[in-house]
Amino acid sequence: MPKETELEEDFLNEEDQEIQESLLEDDGDLFDEDGDEEHSKLNRNQIFSLVAITILSFFVFTLFIFPLSEIVRSVLIKTGKETGIFMDAKEIHFPMIGRKSFDSFVASFPSGTSIKAEEISLGVSLFGLLQSRLEGDANIGYFSFEGGEWAAGIQTLDIPLRLSSIDDKVTKWNGEGEIDLSGGKIKESAEIPFLGSLKGTDIRKANIVFKIRSGKLLLERGSLESSFAKFQFQGVVRLSDTLAYSQLDLKVCFTLTEKFAQERQDLVGMLALLPQEGGKTCIPIRGTFSSPKVDLPNLNQLGGSAPKAEETSIEPAPVP
Repeated sequence: MPKETELEEDFLNEEDQEIQESLLEDDGDLFDEDGDEEHSKLNRNQIFSLVAITILSFFVFTLFIFPLSEIVRSVLIKTGKETGIFMDAKEIHFPMIGRKSFDSFVASFPSGTSIKAEEISLGVSLFGLLQSRLEGDANIGYFSFEGGEWAAGIQTLDIPLRLSSIDDKVTKWNGEGEIDLSGGKIKESAEIPFLGSLKGTDIRKANIVFKIRSGKLLLERGSLESSFAKFQFQGVVRLSDTLAYSQLDLKVCFTLTEKFAQERQDLVGMLALLPQEGGKTCIPIRGTFSSPKVDLPNLNQLGGSAPKAEETSIEPAPVP
């Protein structure tokens, strides 16, 4: 019996040992699987980190290093060759985010008209521009205009606006905006009936609210205060692809300042013969930007020359 007992114990000990070794092997296999899974997770995290760093680096490069300013300059030159409107600036700052600016900006038109600005600051979206939309505001400092017999200088211009289809002809534009002007002077002026030249006239302030609808510039409300009169105007400008040929259909009402009226009593008497609305003298303006015409009624009474009658010819009646 003792021998049998010893044999049974040895058998049980060997069986237990085999079970323990099997359990240890299983634990080892589990440990290897956990290690492989952890290593796989580490590789995925590294890949995600590399992708994130690449995207961030591209964004930083585009935002701070990509030469957008030179691209804008190239676009201005290309546009000038296509349209004949020369545009350039001494310095161009055109970041992806934030306000854009042009220093010493100049634009020259084929008609000989030129505009200049010491500084232009634009608060517009670059993504909007890529979609041919202009939404934002423009602040222009020390603006000057020279065209034909007219020349003027303006200290500041603030222009909030919203335009679409700006990559198309101006007659296809749509949008709305406002112009606020403060401080300026008329440097050169054409001779205006009964007023003479306006050279040296101070422009104190002006405000214009407008809309653009399929080739028409609708002046909903406009006012201008100068050193000799206060003006209010509204009407329609039928835009042309050549701005100088845009057709005017405006009504301008004005009252002379007290000082100027005292100096020009002769003018006060003549203006009394013109149509009056609410104590203001009102006149229609026709023609084009390059050749505006003041449609004055009672021109003969005011000493102006009457328009020439059109030549007519009378044809003989047909013989029955």
